[in-house]
Amino acid sequence: MASGITRRTNIEAAGRPTSTLRRWRELVAPAALFCAALGLHALAGQNPEVVEHYYSRYFYLSVGREIAFVNKFFRFSLSEVLAVVVLGGLTGGLIWQARRLYLRRVKAPDLVFSCVRGALWVAGAGVMLFLLVWGLNYQRQPLAQSLNLEPRAVSGDELEAISRTIVSEVNRNYEEGRDGRELGARGIVPLGRAELYEVIEASFRRQAPLLGEASGGGFGPPKPVYVSRLMSRFSISGMYSPFTGEPNYNAEQPASDLPFSIAHEMAHQRGYAREDDANFIAFLICINSSHPSVRYSGHLRSMSVLGVLARFAPRRYNEVVASLAPGPLADIQASSSFWVRPEGHFNRATYGVTDAYLKINGVNSGLKNYNEVVRLIISYYLTRPAEEPLP
Repeated sequence: MASGITRRTNIEAAGRPTSTLRRWRELVAPAALFCAALGLHALAGQNPEVVEHYYSRYFYLSVGREIAFVNKFFRFSLSEVLAVVVLGGLTGGLIWQARRLYLRRVKAPDLVFSCVRGALWVAGAGVMLFLLVWGLNYQRQPLAQSLNLEPRAVSGDELEAISRTIVSEVNRNYEEGRDGRELGARGIVPLGRAELYEVIEASFRRQAPLLGEASGGGFGPPKPVYVSRLMSRFSISGMYSPFTGEPNYNAEQPASDLPFSIAHEMAHQRGYAREDDANFIAFLICINSSHPSVRYSGHLRSMSVLGVLARFAPRRYNEVVASLAPGPLADIQASSSFWVRPEGHFNRATYGVTDAYLKINGVNSGLKNYNEVVRLIISYYLTRPAEEPLP
């Protein structure tokens, strides 16, 4: 008996390393996929010219159009549905696994290992898919480099002249947008959604020399988000979904901000991932559009240039702002009131996640990248007359 017990114990002891080794081997494939995705990201970051000419201008545009084609058949946002499905699946999976653990149908170590393995597969496949369908666009050449709009020192006179040009365009397009509106009515006449989409899309097509193939059609339309109130709570004007190819936007935002926000998300859709690049393209698309309300939105957003003037020449800033018409001033105040939300744990978490997301994707300035469009707008006015669009 003693000999039999000893023999059985030896067999069990010999079996443990084999089982452990088998488990570790099961982690090799998902870990390798995750490492391959990280390696692709790092390699792309070292070769922005290759990403620009082969991925962003050719491969991505083909894939992006194929993904976005499906969206034309749905009026609602597929990304919202996808988010609900994923959230529901995760919740259901957690409940199911908790029930299995409670009923002792699975041991805790086995459950932990299964979760780690599943998380590795999801992380590896998710990151790789994200990079291939859109994410590598973060590694393309910055738009300032592609358009030779590298910032240079600007004098106080130049900054004041640019600011006056912007205010003049804001006032002019505001009045043009009010043309024919009854006396006393506040604000410009907004476009309907379908007409607004078409005006912005047409402006993209006119920018073919700048955007190349990205200026053409074939992409899905912008879509309002059902949970726009929640987006407003977190000061989010829009969000591009790379897995569904949809430029989603907050439908509750002020009418003066809406055209610019839609154009911004459509710029993301066309492969311009950096926030300053997407903002600059939205600026160009709006100010060169055929409708005054859209031009007004673009010029109104470029008023951020005046913030630079305020820091360096407060007296000149006050003089320029004094020339702003009451209507645009009221729109600016309404927009500020809408977007300024009380600080809270969720808001700080949202800002932190967005900042980390941008930095992980190679945008070293993080959230500050949104405001870096100011340098591009200043360079645009320094290198070209205000009335002349980019060639």
